[in-house]
Formats: sequence, structure tokens, C-alpha cells
Amino acid sequence: MDELPTTPEAANHASTETVLKRAGIDPTPLRLAVIQVLAREGRALPAGDILALVQDQHRANKVTLYRILDLFVEKGLARRHSSGDRALRYCLEPGSAGRPHCHAYCLRCGRMECLPGVEGVVDMAALGPALAMEVVAVEVRIDGVCAACRRKPSVPETPVDAGSGNS
Repeated sequence: MDELPTTPEAANHASTETVLKRAGIDPTPLRLAVIQVLAREGRALPAGDILALVQDQHRANKVTLYRILDLFVEKGLARRHSSGDRALRYCLEPGSAGRPHCHAYCLRCGRMECLPGVEGVVDMAALGPALAMEVVAVEVRIDGVCAACRRKPSVPETPVDAGSGNS
């Protein structure tokens, strides 16, 4: 699969249209808007944020957005990630299938950042034989408090629930 546009400069109409066509997806205006938002933002976003950004330029509703996001996930263009606040986040697939895609998740503000260049975090070649299975994907999420939240004055607030098994 071709490398997807993951920078604002690459998130233009021509490159995103090409990515959709190569994935066998008809590049409708709304699909183009969604992939451009994901490419421009360069991080994992909840569907509500994607919808708000798309609605700045197009009429769209939640049902249509979720269908587009599901199609992108099905075709390998995007990944769906769980988060501590139980809202799914979506981001562009980093290019080659099977490459570990890691994220940093802030327990206070809920922001999820994609972490580039983390191929060494999980040894995919060794993981499969060790588990006696064919590993097709790995999801790693690092939970903590982001720099912006650490700089804010301390306010008694309940952190976002990290979910079970994430400690």
C-alpha cells in the first residue's frame, strides 16, 4: 500500500483522491473531506471531532461519518483505537500493514497523539512464534498526563477512566 499523506502539506485533494482510488474507494467529496481532516490533524481523533472539522466545509451527519470511517478501517486506510474515555479514536494507517502503531493518551484532556518511529517497541517477527499465532496487528497505548495538562494549575478533577487492564 502507498504511504498515506500524514502532514498538512500532503493532505491536499490530489494526493488524498489518489489514496482513496488506490484503495478501491470512490473519492466522494465527503470521503475526501474526512481523509483530509485525518491527514491534516496527524493524530487520533474521536468521531465527534472529525465530524465538527468536516462540517466546517461540508454538510455531514454522524451516520454517514461512521460509515466512511468503517470503510476506511475495512480498506486499511485508517485504524480505530480505544481510549481511556471509552470513545473510539481514528487516525490514518501508517502505511505498511502490520507495523506497530503506538499512541500516547492523556488521562486528563483525552488527547491521543500518534507516535512515529516506534517500530522497535514490539518485535512482530518474534511475537507470532512466541504466541503460536499469526499476529496481524498490534495496538500499544501509553497512558499518562501530557505536557500541556501538567503546566495547567492543579485543579481537583477526576482523571479520564483508563479502562480495565490498562495499568
